[in-house]
Amino acid sequence: MSFNPHPMNTAIVITDPQNDFLSPGGKGYHLTKQTIEQNNTVHNLELLMRTALNKGYQLFMSPHYLYPHDFGWQFTGNEQKMLLSLRMYQVANAYTPPSPGADFVPSFKPYIFDRRTIVATPHKVASPQTNDLVYQLRQHRKEKTILAGVLSNICVESHMRHLIENGFETAVVYDATAATSERDFLAAVTNYKAFASAVWTTQEAISHL
Repeated sequence: MSFNPHPMNTAIVITDPQNDFLSPGGKGYHLTKQTIEQNNTVHNLELLMRTALNKGYQLFMSPHYLYPHDFGWQFTGNEQKMLLSLRMYQVANAYTPPSPGADFVPSFKPYIFDRRTIVATPHKVASPQTNDLVYQLRQHRKEKTILAGVLSNICVESHMRHLIENGFETAVVYDATAATSERDFLAAVTNYKAFASAVWTTQEAISHL
């Protein structure tokens, strides 16, 4: 069975479209720079979002924020340790603008601030179990998701698994993702192919929209 998206029932989901991993000067950019340049990730994300909006699809952002109280966590896994040690995605509180690193990539803002786009509450580890993404998708009658963002093998993969297990037919746009190493990127692509209904390049994705 092929994956056939339609604007009425399909969402474009982007994980962590923020400066810290995606923009020069971001606190984690030195880790992702190689795969971003290799895959043209930022350009591909922008092309995917722009084309989707132009064709009537709705975008859903799943951002990653860390508040001061999150630095008091009593136990953490390796991904959390990395983000906390690099002091990434920092926001002072729920009522103030994010730090430059936690802010959205400037070239993405016209699409993220489009009146149709949904920005979910922040997730805390890697999957949408800790935010309202699934609730928002269901409230907008979405049955399918097309997924991209960072990190390939952490937040993107965790979102893919969680969405699939919650009954969403899911495709992943692998060259619109980035990881902290080529090995991690390839591991993610292997798992996308094992789980997703479709695994596309950006060009393939936009040809299906």
